[in-house]
Amino acid sequence: MRRGLSRTALTCLLACALVVITSSRHVAAYSVLAHEAAVDALWTDTIAPLLKQRFPQISPEDLLKARAYAYGGAVIQDLGYFPFGSPLFTNLVHYVRSGAFVEALLRDARDVNELAFAIGALAHYASDNSGHPHAVNRVIPLMYPKIQARYGDEVLYVNAKAQHVMVEFAFDVSQVAQGAYVATAYHDFIGFEVAERVLNQAFLETYGLEAKDLFLDQDLAIGTYRRAVGKTIPQLTELAWREKQDEILERNPKIERSAFVYALSPRDYDQTFGTKYRKPGFFARFLIFVAKVVPKIGPFRPLAFEPLTADAEQLFLESLKASRDAYRQSLVALRAGRLNLRDTDFDTGELSGRSENPLADETYAELLGKLSDSNFAGVSTELRAELNRYYAAPRSAQTMDRKRRKQHEEALRHLTALNSGPGATACAQCAEQLKRGPETEQASKR
Repeated sequence: MRRGLSRTALTCLLACALVVITSSRHVAAYSVLAHEAAVDALWTDTIAPLLKQRFPQISPEDLLKARAYAYGGAVIQDLGYFPFGSPLFTNLVHYVRSGAFVEALLRDARDVNELAFAIGALAHYASDNSGHPHAVNRVIPLMYPKIQARYGDEVLYVNAKAQHVMVEFAFDVSQVAQGAYVATAYHDFIGFEVAERVLNQAFLETYGLEAKDLFLDQDLAIGTYRRAVGKTIPQLTELAWREKQDEILERNPKIERSAFVYALSPRDYDQTFGTKYRKPGFFARFLIFVAKVVPKIGPFRPLAFEPLTADAEQLFLESLKASRDAYRQSLVALRAGRLNLRDTDFDTGELSGRSENPLADETYAELLGKLSDSNFAGVSTELRAELNRYYAAPRSAQTMDRKRRKQHEEALRHLTALNSGPGATACAQCAEQLKRGPETEQASKR
C-alpha cells in the first residue's frame, strides 16, 4: 500500500509541477534577458539619441533613470504570467491589437521615462515576433522528436508549453555561458521600472478595459515580478557554471566561480529594490525542491534541463540578430514619424487570425466577455472594427470540443450585442454563424 501511495504522491507532484511551469509561461527569464539585452544593444547608438532629440534638456542622471524604464517596458508584456499577475493582461498584449498597444504607449508618453518605457515595449514586440516563429517554434521539433511527429516542424506554445519554457531557459543559459552579459547588467536588469500611468492609459485606449481591474494589486504584481527576476538570474548563472564550466574556462581560463556566478542575497535585494513583493509560499518552495531531486526520466522528463543542440542554438542566434535588426528599423521609423506596427500574434509573428492559435481564440472571446460585463462602455471604433474583423474570418472546420464550442457561441452573442449598439456596423457573417450554429456552419463547409 505504501508503494501505491508513493506513486500517487509522485504523480500529484508531477502534475502540480507541470501546472506551475505551463501556467507561468516565461519563468525561464528569456523574456527578461533577451528583451532587456535588446535595449542594451541599441541604447548608445539609437535609443539615447532618440530620447535626447525629444527631451533635449535631460541630464546624464535622467538618462540613466530612463534606461531602467526602458528595461521595464521591455518585459511588461509578460507581467501577467508571474505570481499575482493577470494572464488576460499578458494574453491581450500578445494576441489582440499588439501593435496598437505599443503605438498607444509611444503616443501617450509625456516625459522621458514614459517614452523610454514605450521604447522598451517596442523591443519586446520585435523580439517575440522574431524569436517565437523563427527560433522557439522550430527548435521544439529539433529537440523533441515525439512532438515533431505529432505537430510537425513548427510547434506553437499551446501545443508544448513545458518544452517551450525549457528551450528558452536553455538559450539563456547558453548566452550567460558565452559571456553575453556582465555582472553589472544583471543588477540593472533586476532594477527595471514601470511607468504605470502611461501603461494604464494605453491599455484602456487599446482594449476598453482598466488594466488595474485585471490585477488583485498591480503594484504587488510588479514587485513580485521583479523579485522573481531577482531570483531567476542568479540561478541562471549558477546553472551555466555547472553545465558549461569547461566552455566558460576555455574562453576565460582565469575566471573563478565567485566572479562568474551572480549572487544576490534576500537582504541585499530588499535593501536595493524594496520589499513590495510576496515570497513564494511553502507549496511553491516545495515544488522547487521536488524539481531538483526527482529523477529526470519518464514522466518527469519535461522538468529536465537539456543544453541546446548546435542546430537549435544557431536558430536562436539567427532570430536574435533578426529581432535586433527589426527593432533598429522600428526605432528609425519612430524617429522619422512613420512607425506603423502590425497587430501580430506574438506566437506566430503574423496577423492574428481566427482558429490559427487556440490561445488567441480564447483571448478574443474573454475580451468580448469582459467588455459585455460593462455593456461595452468605452469600446473604441478601432477595437470594434478589430473584433469584427477577427470573427468575420472563416472558422476552422476542425470539430470543437464542448468547452470551445460554448466559448465560441458566447463570443458571437457578445459580438452581436456589441454590433447592435448605436453607430455599430454589424458583422453579418458573425450573426449568420450564430443563427446557424457551429455544427451547421461546419457542415456547410464540407
